[in-house]
Amino acid sequence: MTVRNLFLICLFGICSSSEASQNQQLLDRIEALERTQTELMHVVERLSKSDSCAKALSAKCNGIDLTHLNKRLEVNPTTPVAFSAYINHSVDKLVHGAVIPFERVTTNEGNAFNGGTGIFTCPKSGLYLFMWNVMVDQGHQTQISFVVNGATRRWSYALATAINAGYQNAANHDIVRLNEGDKVWIADDYASGEIHPHHTTFSGVLLSQ
Repeated sequence: MTVRNLFLICLFGICSSSEASQNQQLLDRIEALERTQTELMHVVERLSKSDSCAKALSAKCNGIDLTHLNKRLEVNPTTPVAFSAYINHSVDKLVHGAVIPFERVTTNEGNAFNGGTGIFTCPKSGLYLFMWNVMVDQGHQTQISFVVNGATRRWSYALATAINAGYQNAANHDIVRLNEGDKVWIADDYASGEIHPHHTTFSGVLLSQ
């Protein structure tokens, strides 16, 4: 074998080894690209599921009365419900059935009582206790109704004559089971004189659910 032949054989071996190395590098790159492609497909799949969930949630939220929902969230099962109020000025010339307003609200846990209207709106169903007292002066009388959703449940009456000489109170209380949204107030059935301030009060509290 000549030196030329030996040189050609060595050169062929070197070239073959270099080509094999390049091929292996190419295969490694292809495998890496395939792994990257698989990972990207998983990411796209997760994003697609997230987008579907978001669309489904959005569809469910459409049409929901968010004001009502927020109101419900404001009153959770652990939030107490209680109010106490009184009038701070004399009230007279009330028409039959007129709701008595209580502009001075001293306690309003749960924000369910409106002193301006005198109406309590039940924020959550349960058993409630209500108490009221209406004062009239000498020589006059009054009859008070305790009203739930427009129907009278209890009455209280006071007659201040010359015999008992002084202010008299029409007071009573009631325990009633209410549903969320029920409305409660006290109304003046009949008053021949002024309803006096400070001593005329209205209170309520949630006992249990």
